[in-house]
Amino acid sequence: MDDLSGKVAVVTGGASGIGFGFAEAFATEGMKIVLADIEAAALAEAAEKLRATGADVHDVVTDVSIEDQVIDLATSTYGHFGTAHIVCNNAGVGGGAGLMWEIPQSGWDWAFGVNFWGVLHGIRAFVPRLVEQGEGHVINTASIAGLKALPFMSPYTATKHAVVGISEALAFELALSGSSVKVSVLCPGFIRTRLMDSDRNWPADLGEPQRAEDSPMGEVVRALVDGGKEPSYLAQRVVSAVRTDRFFILSDDEHAVVPESRGAEARAGSQPQMPDVGIL
Repeated sequence: MDDLSGKVAVVTGGASGIGFGFAEAFATEGMKIVLADIEAAALAEAAEKLRATGADVHDVVTDVSIEDQVIDLATSTYGHFGTAHIVCNNAGVGGGAGLMWEIPQSGWDWAFGVNFWGVLHGIRAFVPRLVEQGEGHVINTASIAGLKALPFMSPYTATKHAVVGISEALAFELALSGSSVKVSVLCPGFIRTRLMDSDRNWPADLGEPQRAEDSPMGEVVRALVDGGKEPSYLAQRVVSAVRTDRFFILSDDEHAVVPESRGAEARAGSQPQMPDVGIL
């Protein structure tokens, strides 16, 4: 999809971080923006910031873990703009932290509700419409942790591996169905976002929040996130991927060594080794 001007991009988790970076980059390309987020006040502020630059923005408060709300997002998108072209299933949370056998069920439920079911809900709500119109591009946000596991972040790691898997399956199924709709999966390293503070949106019905900060690697991961690349840098790689139909989107080409190391371990049958977080 080379010419983006006048087309419509939908971004979940769009009030801050990577999602807002997407929205800014797409708006710069002349696209109309549907911005979705669970945080109403932050969403309204982000939408106004985009409108101040001249962007045409439709903002919809959405909890992606609830399928009906994502269906409503799709209905609102098509009702407002009449179409959609790029759908970014981007909303995500950190999930439960610590030793996996000590993380309560609530930590797993929260991570899977947003990071996995939120992506699947987006696929189910938008892909049939994209297929019918014969044009579109789906971008699912995973993580470098979807290509190689990170310890003490097992719910997050599991959901991101799942997102990579369903994205690849979606790409196969669309191609085998003869659809021109394309798919990308975003697997960034450490990007400067509010991921470590995502417990601010912890659902009350799950009881006591599970804080990523409490992980044995919490302080290390926070420092890496705070020192990571800006979301705007990653957004430009996403725009380029849409134009070139690139499937895997990494935040640095050197990060390909991470899945390559898994392949080497598979061939050797060796015990897994942690990726060098210094390169991420």
